Amino acid sequence: MKKIFNSKILILLVLLTLLCTVFTSCIGAGPQTIKITNVESEGSQLTSDQLNAIATLVRNNSGAWNDFVAAYRGYDVLGDDANLSEYPGVKNEDGSYKVNLEAAKKVLAKYDTNNTLSYDTLSENDVKNIVKAMKYSVDLNESRDLLQNLRFWIGSFLGLITNTVGFGNYLIGICVFAILVELLMTPLTIKQQKNSIKQAMLRPKEMAIRNHYKGRNDQATQQKVTTEIQNLYERENFNPMSGCLPMLIQLPIIMLLYNIVVDPIQYVLGGTASFAEALKVFFTASTAAGGLGMTLNSTNGTIELLSQIKNVEEFAGLADFAMIQNGEGVLEALKGFTSIPSFSVGPINFGYTPSLSGNYWLLIVPVLTFVVYFGSMKISKKFTYQATTNEEAPGAGCSTKMMEWYMPLMSTVFSFMVPGAVGIYWLFRSVLTTIKQFIMSKVMPIPKFTEEDYKAAEKEMYSSRKPQRKRKENADLDPDRERPRSLHHIDDDDEEYATFVGGSED
Repeated sequence: MKKIFNSKILILLVLLTLLCTVFTSCIGAGPQTIKITNVESEGSQLTSDQLNAIATLVRNNSGAWNDFVAAYRGYDVLGDDANLSEYPGVKNEDGSYKVNLEAAKKVLAKYDTNNTLSYDTLSENDVKNIVKAMKYSVDLNESRDLLQNLRFWIGSFLGLITNTVGFGNYLIGICVFAILVELLMTPLTIKQQKNSIKQAMLRPKEMAIRNHYKGRNDQATQQKVTTEIQNLYERENFNPMSGCLPMLIQLPIIMLLYNIVVDPIQYVLGGTASFAEALKVFFTASTAAGGLGMTLNSTNGTIELLSQIKNVEEFAGLADFAMIQNGEGVLEALKGFTSIPSFSVGPINFGYTPSLSGNYWLLIVPVLTFVVYFGSMKISKKFTYQATTNEEAPGAGCSTKMMEWYMPLMSTVFSFMVPGAVGIYWLFRSVLTTIKQFIMSKVMPIPKFTEEDYKAAEKEMYSSRKPQRKRKENADLDPDRERPRSLHHIDDDDEEYATFVGGSED
């Protein structure tokens, strides 16, 4: 029991590690917090507090930020017929854009739903100062913590595989990468298989215990069954929890690898989190605001963004992008990426996210996800040990059937939330896991037992029990009466069962 208790503590620690990994992954993947510098108020009819309140409102809403910067560049995107060809940005003699003050006020009127701002006396210079205060500097040399360094080292190796073995194709690279990862985790799989074999060796004795109390579903009997099985495991020096440990150790590793695969800009190409976020801002900002006006269907990582970078020259507008202070440095860092991988196979770009409203070829990923996961679960059941369950329990069969459908369906739903390349990675890993389980079942087969083996186990466990001296019957009662069944005297039936299995004492 002490070993089981220690294993539970170890498993709890592994689970906490997994949660920490997931938590830090989510933090690392999210947008950074941008601090607004104090807006210059010299020569303005508005106070410093009023100007900063306007900047805060605009900066905390991506739509307001985009439209306000568009007004700063001379565009009225909220006009009665907001067509950029009819509302061109007007430039000054020095080439800079002339602020569209009325358009800026329209933006504030739209997003100030609580009417808390005072902007009637807003001037063109105020708009310039507000945009200047909202610009942020991108950190191109962020320091990495231990976990981020680990991801970067592994991601660099993935990049090497992609550029050599994968011939520059990211899908080939991650598939080769998945093979190497499975090979490295083989010792854990062997340990898990050994544990399954040991548990299977105890199955005849475990079934003997269950069959001995078959048909009794009261709490006292079920508690006795559990106690006898635990005693059996303790005598045989077997810890049922040890089979879960290799699987739990793999979970943080899989989560770590997932974050590397889904975010190639940071971990394969070596860009910082701020750099990746800046590219997203420029990529999705409207053309009126100076961006590319593109959309990203997935917020998970940077695969979709990187897959749409056909030519670095398309990002030339970063140099004077009004939302970023050091746009020229960001552009130079992007030009330093000399080996951007390909995410396409033929006409299909797997960097995009599958959708029912577009990229119809990518729908093959969710379809394959369901087929492969459903097939893998069916095949794996044939090659892996299935622990004993109470088949007579209400709904047990129903629960098993539900899980066989639930897991593939959930995986299919998730495949609509991530780029197609990630879905392919999951699929390939599932196929590899199934193949590995098949190989293990041949190299280290799970023992199978005949009906005679089960009967021998019953005889071994119960025929050696000596019946205890019967309790003295009450002399006043009929000695030929039928004895009542008592839940608190289960051992009475054990004595009768032992006599039946082992024969007469004489």
